[in-house]
Amino acid sequence: MGELLARQLRRSIRLPALAAAALYGLWEHRKLPRDASRAECAEWLHQSCARGLSAINVHLASTGALPSHGLIVCNHLSYLDILVMSAVLPCVFVSNAEVEQWPIIGRYARWAGSVFVRRHDQADAARANASVAESLQIGVPVVLFPEGATTDGQSVLRFHSTMLQPAVDAGVQVTPCSIRYELDDGAVEREVCWWGDMALLPHVLNLLAKKTIRATIAFGKPMPATGDRQQLSQTLHGQVLHLHQQLRSSGKAGPVDSAAAPLRSE
Repeated sequence: MGELLARQLRRSIRLPALAAAALYGLWEHRKLPRDASRAECAEWLHQSCARGLSAINVHLASTGALPSHGLIVCNHLSYLDILVMSAVLPCVFVSNAEVEQWPIIGRYARWAGSVFVRRHDQADAARANASVAESLQIGVPVVLFPEGATTDGQSVLRFHSTMLQPAVDAGVQVTPCSIRYELDDGAVEREVCWWGDMALLPHVLNLLAKKTIRATIAFGKPMPATGDRQQLSQTLHGQVLHLHQQLRSSGKAGPVDSAAAPLRSE
C-alpha cells in the first residue's frame, strides 16, 4: 500500500513538472529569430530536453567522445531516446512521419528541424535525403535510428541503409552509438522500452511513477562514410551491436558527468 501511494505521489509531482517544462520550451522558442538556423533550433531542443529529463528524474551519463558533426546512428528503444540524445548534444533527428502529428511532441519535432520520413514510400526518400544532406553540410549532427522501429532492447535489428546515402555523398563522419536504460523498480523492456502495440499514454503514466530512470549513451569511434551504403550499414550495425553488448554487460549508469555529457544551463 505504501509503495502504491509513493508511485501515485511521484506521478502527481512529475506530470505537471513535465507539462511545465514542455510549455516553457514552447515559450522559449518564441525567442528564436523567425529565420533561426538549424543549429539554433537544435540548441533550443537541447535545452528543452534537458529540462524535461530533470522533471521526470532521468539520470543521464555518456561514454566516449561527443560527436560535434556528421551522422550519428543508434539503436532505438523508446520515445525517451529523443530526449536523452538531444539532452547530451544539440542535434537534428530523422523521424517517422507520424511523429509530426503527435500532440506537443510533433510541434517540438517540427520546430527543431526534424527530417520526417514516410516509411515504405520510396518517392519520399529523395526529399528526406536532401534535407539530411543540408543539415550535414552546415555541421549540425544528425541522429538516425536505422532499425526503423523501437525494440525491447534485447538485440539490435537489421539496419535500413537508405538514409545513409546523404552521409556517403557528403563524405562526412558517422558515429555509432547505443542507448541503455536501467530501473530499480521495474522491467526496462516493458516499462521504459516502448515497442510493438504498446499504448502510449498508459506507458508514459507508468514511467512517471518510477523512482529513478538511468540512461547511458555509449559513443563509438567515428568512421568515414565511404563506399557502398549497404556495406557501411553492415559495418555500423556491428559497431552498434558491440556497444549494445558492452552496455548490457556493464555496471549501472551513474548520474551525468558534466565533463562527459554536459547539460548546459540557460
